[in-house]
Amino acid sequence: MTRFAIYSWLIGFAGGFCLFYEQVPLAWLLGSMVATSIAAVSGLRVQTYKPLTPWARCILGAMVGTGFDAVTVNEFLSYWTTLIVVPIFLILATSINFQVFRRFFRFDPFTSMFSALPGGMVEMVTSGRDMGADVKTLTIIHLMRVVIIVIGASVLGLYVGVQDLRMQTPSLHHGEYVLMHLALGYIGWKLFAYLKVPSAPLLGPMFLVAGLQGFDVLHLKLFTPLLILAQVAIGIDIARAFCGVSIGSMKQAFFAGVASVLIMFVVLCVCALIVILTAVDIPWVQVVLSFMPGGQTELALLAFALKLDLTFVVTHQIFRIALIMFSLPILLLSLRRLSLSDE
Repeated sequence: MTRFAIYSWLIGFAGGFCLFYEQVPLAWLLGSMVATSIAAVSGLRVQTYKPLTPWARCILGAMVGTGFDAVTVNEFLSYWTTLIVVPIFLILATSINFQVFRRFFRFDPFTSMFSALPGGMVEMVTSGRDMGADVKTLTIIHLMRVVIIVIGASVLGLYVGVQDLRMQTPSLHHGEYVLMHLALGYIGWKLFAYLKVPSAPLLGPMFLVAGLQGFDVLHLKLFTPLLILAQVAIGIDIARAFCGVSIGSMKQAFFAGVASVLIMFVVLCVCALIVILTAVDIPWVQVVLSFMPGGQTELALLAFALKLDLTFVVTHQIFRIALIMFSLPILLLSLRRLSLSDE
């Protein structure tokens, strides 16, 4: 580990502790992300130990899995009434953002589309780079969206009231479960990676632990220092994208990212209102987190802390990502035609 990585981790832990002291939800994740992002923009070479990042998602995925309840088939099938709203959200949010990026910010078609899609940051930046989109613009827009949404979700959690902060408070209890936690996380991660499921390091451990707990095979206890370490690792990893980016060079992409979040927020409110009016028994906070286009890890963590229906939230998040990935070939064909017409 280099000295820059050591500096980054010290800054990350300092930022996490400050928010933990104030009892902010997702304190260690949010604090490390904000502190190291500021350091990166200020010129510090923010680094982390890269092999640790998928392990961090693996640890948090297993942790979130402990919050799942057993779900009957009929209950799972009942989600269709809200799942049908997800495509509406995607179509409205993507099409409006695409037009704004093209007409107002003058981005090329590929940069506009991959910036407008509310998919995972890694997937969108990687796919956009392969198609010739502006990688720096893509990274900043998606990063701004993740940062703003995670901060907004945390403020929402603070407003609603997070009763259980055990995943934030350092404690040496349950240290005997660390090896089981890591082993189950690794098995779930590699199984989903073998099946080529997106976000395997997060979703694999999550569903494996959830299944074992749902069938009363396992009762995993959480060792909070391990969870804090994982949250700080994720926060630093997100902030690394700001390295080498000056405030001046990211000005246009920054405003585009903010505009994108505002547009998605308006569309989200409309879709959430539709769900709430048609399914009054679902808490509005649960609906908002289910449709919110932020990082799966961060939103799953907040849903876990708020004791919401994790199966409901994660199912809607996965469905959104799956729809985007399956629709990409059609979108790319349309973009190629649009690019040819512009020439």
